[in-house]
Amino acid sequence: MWGKFSLINQGCRLNAAESQKIIEELQKKGWVFTSPESASVIIINSCAVTHRAESDFRKLVRKIRRENPAGKIIAIGCLVDFNEDEASMADLYLKNREKMSLPDLLEAAGNETELSRWKARGFLKVQEGCDLGCTYCIIPELRGKSRSVSLSDIENRMEELLEAGYEEVVITGIHLESYGRDLGDREGFLGLLRFLEKYFPDVRFRISSLDPRYLTDKLLDYILSAPHIMPGFHLSFQHYSNKILKLMGRGTNKGFMKILERIKSAIPHAGIGTDFIVGFPGEDEDDFRELLDFAEQAPLTYFHVFSFSPRPGTGAAELKPRVPERIAGERSRILRKMAEKKKRTFLLSLKGKILEGTVIKNGEALLENYVSIKFSEGSTFPGKRVKFLVTAVNIEENYLFGKIPK
Repeated sequence: MWGKFSLINQGCRLNAAESQKIIEELQKKGWVFTSPESASVIIINSCAVTHRAESDFRKLVRKIRRENPAGKIIAIGCLVDFNEDEASMADLYLKNREKMSLPDLLEAAGNETELSRWKARGFLKVQEGCDLGCTYCIIPELRGKSRSVSLSDIENRMEELLEAGYEEVVITGIHLESYGRDLGDREGFLGLLRFLEKYFPDVRFRISSLDPRYLTDKLLDYILSAPHIMPGFHLSFQHYSNKILKLMGRGTNKGFMKILERIKSAIPHAGIGTDFIVGFPGEDEDDFRELLDFAEQAPLTYFHVFSFSPRPGTGAAELKPRVPERIAGERSRILRKMAEKKKRTFLLSLKGKILEGTVIKNGEALLENYVSIKFSEGSTFPGKRVKFLVTAVNIEENYLFGKIPK
């Protein structure tokens, strides 16, 4: 008898890509996707980047136990590799090297079903692992060395996504600019983007994240001029103080501002975001002031702020001196307040513009620059690409209102 299952994704877009593939494979085998409350099997694709991710996993397991005591919880993902004691809260757990075999483990009799749109956007995993060794990051230990997906496998996956009807696809990986190095491909990530443009010209692609240290002029020129790449950019800066970047194992801030200015000049309505880590060991007031000045002056439209979270087994976990939690918390508060102001300013600048977006659900879409917009016109099928005229801005909740131009 076919079962009902649910899958909850935590963490990065690479997790999202793997989750989407697991859902599709289970549905092919006859399983029915449903809510966690009514599922017989609940899969959690976990994250282990921060202490908060571990806490979120524990809270989620307890919530599921309360709401669906008969359901069986299966944990997969990075937390399983990092902390099996935590993962053992689930009824079953599989490590990263095992998790894609989960559909076979749960296989039940039945015919293939139509691939469903778990989300309105497709996810294309092109790369796994990382060779860079940032001192705060546990991911290389959990995901291993950088490994690229072959072009033939990428082509096959794209055909599956097209068959499912996706018009927007997110390109995911741990470190996208490492793509192709292990394959001896001199064109690397740029060659992959050209391949996708040539063979899938009608698909709009979103790049999940880029490392500014490896964003060459040639690659950036292509991205900014390619009509099939959506102008929503996430750049992994992490900090701006050269002292802190060196302690993080991330080189220097050379070229950071130039990249941002080039994007803003080429595509004024582009969404440009990043992540900042505050309270890193050794961060003093001068380092924080450098970061604050950069965040204020840079043409960023949003950014996320995280307080440093030491992960056992990383170099940064042993670094001293530690920044007191109270100070790190205050620095986070200051930066988040600035982030809110920048996002409001950006949203207001979009009023009156016509922008393309992908419908996420009836009455809501995600614009090309990664901003949410709400609209009232009829029943538009999720996943459909539509052009919107931005008519108003909700400052309090940070989203736009719009309509479909006649």
